[in-house]
This record gives sequence, C-alpha cells and structure tokens, in this order.
Amino acid sequence: MTCHIRVNNLALTYRWKNFQKPIFLNLNLCIPSGAFVTLIGKNGCGKSSLVKLILGLAEPQAGEILINEELVLPGYPDAIRQHRIAYLSQQIEDLFFSETLAEELSYQGTTGADAGISDALETLGLADLTDRSVESLSGGERQSLALAQFMMSAAPLLILDEPSSYLDQEKAAILRNFLEQTHHSGKTILHVTQFASEVRWGTHVLDLDKSQIRLTSL
Repeated sequence: MTCHIRVNNLALTYRWKNFQKPIFLNLNLCIPSGAFVTLIGKNGCGKSSLVKLILGLAEPQAGEILINEELVLPGYPDAIRQHRIAYLSQQIEDLFFSETLAEELSYQGTTGADAGISDALETLGLADLTDRSVESLSGGERQSLALAQFMMSAAPLLILDEPSSYLDQEKAAILRNFLEQTHHSGKTILHVTQFASEVRWGTHVLDLDKSQIRLTSL
C-alpha cells in the first residue's frame, strides 16, 4: 500500500502559560493514495492541528510527516504553492492574495478561457464578476471564489478544513458532487467535518476522539 500521507511517531502538546494538554502522542498513520478520508472528533481534539501539521503550518514536538515520502518542513507550505496540495481553509480570507477575481484565479494557475473553468464559474455565479475586486465581493461571493479556486486545482491531494461550517446548502451540494467526481478520478482527499451526515462521503474515517487513533474503512 502506497501512503500519500505518512505520519511517524508524531507528538503535539498545547501549551499556554502553566497549562498543558497533550493532543497527539506517538501518532502513526498511513493515508493511502486515492483514499477519501473523513476526519472527525470533538472541538479541541486536534483536527485542525493535524491539518496544519500536514501542511507545514505548525511544527510537532516530535515525529515527522511525509507526503509522497517527502518530509514536510514547517514554514510556508511549499506543496500548496507548487500545486501539489489544494487546501480549503476555515478562514476564507487566508486564501486570497490578489486584487481582482480574475487575478486571483490566475494566481492559482487558472484562467477563464478553459471550458471546465468557465463551467465552474458559471455554476458558482462568478462568470460575470471576474473584473470585480475581491474586496468588493459579498460574503457569499467570496465563498464561491474560495470554492472555485479549490475545484480548479489540479493538485493530487485535497485537504478541506470544515468548509460546510460556512457554505450554504447549494454550495455544499456542489462541493459534495465535486468531491465524489474527484475521488473517482484517483485523487486523495482529507476532509475535516463536524457534521455526522458528511462522515459517509468518504471511504475511510479517522476519529481523533478514539483512544487508539487509526484509519477505519467505511
């Protein structure tokens, strides 16, 4: 079995003043290439922390994470910049870097000339907004832009950190359909969710509330 994401002897502890809370201790995981993994657990169990560790946005106290056997180093996530990971964050504002919608899509390595991209923009109601500044977009339009960027990525690994917490019902349905199609194309998906109804979207579940954290097939 080929591991797209491998976690070796990972340890992480939350520290604040004199307070300490162990999150992971000697965590070992293998997320196979092509798997659709749903990551669940109560608030504070470490779901977003694990995502940040995989992306290189946080540093563990011990252990290592490898993506396609390449060590993840803490700092700016090279895998996102090099389009090896597509990331849909909880914080939409963290995803935008350009002035206009068109420039933002170009930054992601996409252009509106592609037929598939044009279809995505039309579906999300963005086709007539490409000259608008990102700053002028409404909250719903920014949600659509974040989702469009994510859907347009050619990255083989997709990571989503609770996007349904801010997507409306229509956009959540678009996302689910996209994830189903993308999984069938062979990509690896790691989906963090707080909704029980989304657990069976995937092929495996990873429950961080369990005393022994392991990947379970659905």
